[in-house]
Amino acid sequence: MTFKKSIKTQVEEAQFELDDCIEAKEVIENAVACGFLFDAHSLVCQNWIKEYQQRIDYLNNFLEGAKK
Repeated sequence: MTFKKSIKTQVEEAQFELDDCIEAKEVIENAVACGFLFDAHSLVCQNWIKEYQQRIDYLNNFLEGAKK
């Protein structure tokens, strides 16, 4: 038997993950903006920022769809 999470539970989990992703992205952006990272590390962080932004966009779309 497979247990499927309720929409309410999925929305709550998505909101928690969204909040975490936004916070992580802000922390990484601040580290890059400070300019104390090696250039190579800054480039890696910029890739992480893109990944977090993609996840943020996905979660926002999911949450918008769940509200309809």
